[in-house]
Amino acid sequence: MEPETITRRLVLCTFLLLVTLVTLAGCGGETSREESEENRANVEETRAKTEETTGEVERMNVRDAVGQMLVVGMGGTEPDYYIEKMIRERNIGGVLLFGNNMQSEEQTKALTSALQESSMQTGPAIPLFVAVDHEGGEVQHAPWVPAYPSAAEVGNRGDPEEARQIAQHIGRELRRAGVNTDFAPVVDTGSGAAIGSRSYGEDPELVASMGAAAINGFGEAGIVSSAKHFPNHGPATEDSHVGHPVVNHDMRMILREDLLPFRAAVEAGVPMMMAGHLLYPAIDSERPASLSPAAIELLRGELGFEGVVVTDDLIMEGARLGGTTADAALQAVKAGADLLIVSGPPEEQVAAYDAVVGAVESGEIPRERIDNSVERIGNVKSYYLLYSGD
Repeated sequence: MEPETITRRLVLCTFLLLVTLVTLAGCGGETSREESEENRANVEETRAKTEETTGEVERMNVRDAVGQMLVVGMGGTEPDYYIEKMIRERNIGGVLLFGNNMQSEEQTKALTSALQESSMQTGPAIPLFVAVDHEGGEVQHAPWVPAYPSAAEVGNRGDPEEARQIAQHIGRELRRAGVNTDFAPVVDTGSGAAIGSRSYGEDPELVASMGAAAINGFGEAGIVSSAKHFPNHGPATEDSHVGHPVVNHDMRMILREDLLPFRAAVEAGVPMMMAGHLLYPAIDSERPASLSPAAIELLRGELGFEGVVVTDDLIMEGARLGGTTADAALQAVKAGADLLIVSGPPEEQVAAYDAVVGAVESGEIPRERIDNSVERIGNVKSYYLLYSGD
């Protein structure tokens, strides 16, 4: 057997060992805090062993490495030609499911298993992030998960323990169907355009405590969570899905209020942080946070975030700025984003992928820039249970 094949099998075996440990931490009945801490310690020890093993894996080629940086949408309720092609030929990092992809727990479980099997049967055999936007309130895409109140309702009651329990329950329901990633919680302060009842409230300290509690709940369920939308969509008066929101806060206000919940999310160990398509002139006078080196440096430097920076969906007008999704993808990678969401049609997914691959091959984007992102993505994938193969 070739050394590369042996190494990949070692990595897969370590992933399967993680399955046992994380399942103890996130599945079954209610878990006590003491048991949760003990299980986390076990996972941390196993993670260290995993990193030793994955460090031996030969660096991926450019096409496979760039593919790991994409999370794409798909059509229908079972894998079709296009998503199979993205997995098998471009080694994508994940798939984002919406309501039209999920009819029931059983159907979704079959879908997620089929997607994971395709990825694991294709070199370099890396499990997928299978993601949803499921927050509670008005944003609840998984039909088998019981309805939970909006963040605004929970925030009004002011009990972080309720936020933790809701996130844990949602996470466990998602995990049963093979969904391993939830782009939640919203830690924006305020109820501006596109946010509304999705925010826990107007008080940054309240939002910080609620968001941190929800992150802990998702973690206890074995779910990869993502705090959003950095640096704060709450004050915006324009929706980044269709417009170009601008928030004219000075740096003092940004540091004191806007970033407080995101700092708390970092301290809570959030594995992903979603950068929003928001222009904060005090940070960057030209580019929205998702495409801004200055904004991502603020997240890395000021907040000390070492995890995965994921963009909000790049098909949104706030990222495209009248241009193309491929242009937005290229700018996001140059800015330092690790994971790019492209939920649009297959041709837009391919164009975004090709743009980044071409930029790396031409030297426009250093290969090291890609390797740094792939390493961060790999660290999250090795820490969390993504696919057990059962």
